[in-house]
Amino acid sequence: MTRAAALLSRPFLPLCVAALAGLPAFAQTASPQTVAVNFEPPRIEVEKICAPSTPDEQLAAQWTAWDGKVLPEMAPDLIQRDLRRLMDADAIRWFHTIEKAHALMPSVDPQFDANKALLARVELLIAAGRLKELTNQRLVDQLMATENGGSPRLQNILADYLMNGTGIAVDKEKGLQMLVAAGYGGNADALLKIVELQEKGTKIPGWDVPSDIAVTMAFGALVGKMDPMICDRVARIAREYMNGTIVTRDVGLAEKWFRFAADMGDGVSAWKVAEMHMRSEDLVKSNDTLIAYMTKAADAGLPYAQVALGRLYEQGALVGKKDIEHARALYEQAASFGDRAGLLRNALFLQSEAKVDGAYQPAYRAALEQFAKRADAPAWIFIALGDFEIADKGRWGGESAAVAYYEKAEAMGDAGATKRLTPIRFRYADTPKQFYKVIDAVIDTVHTGGEIDPMNGLKDAFSCRAPQAPQRTEAQYWEGISAATGTKTVEFTPTELLALIANPNPQDIARLQTQALYGRPTAIAQYMEVLTRSNAAPEEIAFWESYAKRFEGVTAARGRLENKFAEIGQNRSDPTTMLRAAIAEGDTSAEVDLAEILLKQDPQKNAAAALTAVEPMAEMGNGAALRLLPQLDPKRFPDLKTVYASYADVIEARGDFDALVLALPFQPDLGRRVDYMRRATTATDCSFDEIKTLVDAMGQVGDQAAFMKWVDVAEFLSENDSWRLVQLGDLLRHYGDESMATAQLAYYQRGYEGGNTTAIHRLLDVYGDDGAPQFNASTAADLYVALVERSAPKDIPRALSRLAVASQPIQDNAYARLDVPKLYRTAAEAGNPAGMREYGKLLQVSAKSTAELEASTQWISKAAEAGDVPAMLTYADALAFGLGVPASREDALVWLQKAADAGNTDATAKVRSLTLQPEVSQ
Repeated sequence: MTRAAALLSRPFLPLCVAALAGLPAFAQTASPQTVAVNFEPPRIEVEKICAPSTPDEQLAAQWTAWDGKVLPEMAPDLIQRDLRRLMDADAIRWFHTIEKAHALMPSVDPQFDANKALLARVELLIAAGRLKELTNQRLVDQLMATENGGSPRLQNILADYLMNGTGIAVDKEKGLQMLVAAGYGGNADALLKIVELQEKGTKIPGWDVPSDIAVTMAFGALVGKMDPMICDRVARIAREYMNGTIVTRDVGLAEKWFRFAADMGDGVSAWKVAEMHMRSEDLVKSNDTLIAYMTKAADAGLPYAQVALGRLYEQGALVGKKDIEHARALYEQAASFGDRAGLLRNALFLQSEAKVDGAYQPAYRAALEQFAKRADAPAWIFIALGDFEIADKGRWGGESAAVAYYEKAEAMGDAGATKRLTPIRFRYADTPKQFYKVIDAVIDTVHTGGEIDPMNGLKDAFSCRAPQAPQRTEAQYWEGISAATGTKTVEFTPTELLALIANPNPQDIARLQTQALYGRPTAIAQYMEVLTRSNAAPEEIAFWESYAKRFEGVTAARGRLENKFAEIGQNRSDPTTMLRAAIAEGDTSAEVDLAEILLKQDPQKNAAAALTAVEPMAEMGNGAALRLLPQLDPKRFPDLKTVYASYADVIEARGDFDALVLALPFQPDLGRRVDYMRRATTATDCSFDEIKTLVDAMGQVGDQAAFMKWVDVAEFLSENDSWRLVQLGDLLRHYGDESMATAQLAYYQRGYEGGNTTAIHRLLDVYGDDGAPQFNASTAADLYVALVERSAPKDIPRALSRLAVASQPIQDNAYARLDVPKLYRTAAEAGNPAGMREYGKLLQVSAKSTAELEASTQWISKAAEAGDVPAMLTYADALAFGLGVPASREDALVWLQKAADAGNTDATAKVRSLTLQPEVSQ
């Protein structure tokens, strides 16, 4: 009998022959490198007899918690499997754990004798890369001493050591001899290794078994007996067919063997089946099979299968219908043992759900905290946890805890963390050195991180956050960079937008579109306004409607813009509609805007509704809401001091810029005031309007040094806007002492030179008062002429009425240069009632014909009908005496009564007189 025949005759397959009878169909070699063998799973009723593999994270957690004294209550084979998995994963990390477990193995496995212990030690040292120790102790030599009585498995291992020189001198000839012995002994690994070597052209002395028969015997040995470890063995068959290294690749057979293992309880094999159907490479895809085996894998506790199945239920794909709760349960299972993929998917799922349903917020935070315990948690987890701290405790109350999280994320190189830390660090940058340390980090995100948004932040930092602000040169440099790169914030007034729509400037529209694409809410709102008012294509508007939904705050920005249009009478809809929509989306910031509009529309009727909208915002430290309280509820809040007393704790924890400025005058000492000033400097958007309120606060507390510093900052931010310069002059007039009189006058002068008419009124208070020290009739006359000439037609009567009460020298000088009748006519034709009245009176005085008199009365009647009370009186006189109209005592009485109803005392007296006259005559 040949050795091959002897091999075939050996009963090394405990599985019944009947089960195998229909399985193997021997075939010829399919190629020079692989063997074609059709070896199918046995056709038997399968049961869940396999011991499922513990997921990696759970396995690590279990053995990390092991005390090292008594082995877990598991079958010895399963313990050995766990130890092999730990060794394969990271032999260095688990070295001592595995070493301790090996030492205890004889206590649970009588067959774990000295030889097995020695082999286990050798394998551990090799896996850990401790080959020097292995060689020095001659452990492989000791194993070789047991060769004659060794098992086929040991022979196979020793053959490998000899052929590769692992822990012993290379001896390929002897290695091949031992490999042949192991193969004839029925070791599956040896059989497959021999076939692989032969197919690659290696001659194997003493081996005469055909390759297809050797493979069949190897696979039969792997099937072996139906024990809890069978799945580990048959999965090897599936992998061989899948890989196609030794046997010819056959995806169909691989799938059958994986299904065979999966049906016996192996979750990993179930996942392989699902994965094969997902990829559907060389396999007809079956969604039913995919879902069935993915479910088996998930039920077996495989986190990646739970995540994949959860995604299907979350999306409603392949599983019939969407089931969010089932998806959530699967994600929670995947995350329960700390698996990274499970933790990640669970956190992302809860993040998404929490955005639309606040009820998910606690679960989302818990998921973040669980993920944060891992050493490999991503930076965004810590950023999200920091954001939670600030959201829960407030911008100031949650700062210290948030900083700890942000700094962890920053240490990982996350630019988002640095962005959050930057404003916090500005708060504590008392010196130029500290300030530039913060600035350097911001500049680094621009230069190395490719960040563009910080460019505007750099301009703001040098404008108003630096200890020596404003640092004009640096601020202007970064403003120029921002403008050159197109990142400078673009914001048009409603009037400017209307002009842009009427006369499109491609460059301005492109800048606005670019800003909108960045996701800036104000830019999106303005660009959409341009599109809708320009009758853009419906599909373009539809795109932007959809795109806008990606960003928070857009709906509120659109409502605010519509309100600005309403202020100039150019709105297309009720601004409150959009603001209410923003509130429904969860944007609470729109509450204050809505309240302010409601109060403007009807203070009496809407006060209660406005208070209801504002109070929740006040509880969140919103300064605009806090400032409205005295107007909405004067009994509870008679003044801002009472407001501060009621909300001091809220402002301390979470007050925004406006709330901090409101609180500044009420701080009990300099230290607290300085702290609130630093907070405000951190929280401000560095706009002129916000810095102006800071100037006002410093004026209230009487801090002249701080007052002048912030006046200087505000002047820089004014960008020479004439109205802003006038406002600065007003602040100096209100809070400044005599030493600031020159600066105050300079601001008014600059405002005047910039074309602002209010500046002229302020200068007239200085030069036009004949009792003031700086009275100058000539200068005042020049100012009056400029005032009239610069006034809009509707404002001309007001300017002329002020000139009418000026001192005589001023009047004489100014009137000599003004065509008063023409000016009043201009105002009248522009629809100004006072202009109509005064122009009519001038015509009345100078009338030389009936036609001229009638024309004068027509202008006066128009003014009266427009609601001008003095015109009502004049028109009543014309009716009473028939000046330019048919005389009518009754009509005269009607207009006198209207004037009396409007509060005119002269009209009231005339009505009484005319009413009594008929009674006296009777």
